Amino acid sequence: MAVELQYQMTLDGRRWIPIPFTFPWSEFATAEEWASTLASDLLAGTGAESTADALTQEALTLQAAPPPIPGAQERFWRTEYVGGYPIIIHLYIDETWATTAEDLLQYARLGIGGFVQTWSIVEGTAFDAAVNVAVSAEIEDVTREGSPVMTIGAVRSIGVRDGLLFLIDYLDEDPVRLEAVQPELEEIFRSFRFRAAPPSAADA
Repeated sequence: MAVELQYQMTLDGRRWIPIPFTFPWSEFATAEEWASTLASDLLAGTGAESTADALTQEALTLQAAPPPIPGAQERFWRTEYVGGYPIIIHLYIDETWATTAEDLLQYARLGIGGFVQTWSIVEGTAFDAAVNVAVSAEIEDVTREGSPVMTIGAVRSIGVRDGLLFLIDYLDEDPVRLEAVQPELEEIFRSFRFRAAPPSAADA
């Protein structure tokens, strides 16, 4: 009899919105419909409504972009300062053998390599074990002319629950942005709640 772990997280809708990977999604049939509505909603009352077309295109670009590591389950955009540098975080979920915080450090450099700068155990979450990590890595960016090697950082919250790994990830070149986003990343991570879905008739 299969048991499926379901999760919920709490997002501050004034700052973070989901970016769907595929359509139809919610009430939106296409990415264009979603992006246009999003731009109108975000700019309403700001005095910058004339930039709606540019924000729509930015939303479409972000929606179509591949995640930095294949297999992301969800993607979120920090939109408090629309029109500025886009801050995007990703959630990854996979099966794992890990059971302790020390085990989770094996996933700290997932997808980027590099080295772990700092890490700490996160207490008081709904996970069986959880850590925060900061990682630094050098990667090759083929879109950069002259100097394709770039140094990036990652702040990650990683947890395990009932044999499933949950990793929330933010990558950036700017250490100031990384430091600024990390507390919000942990806040989202701490909001996770879980329950086991009842077995379906097919499992009986």
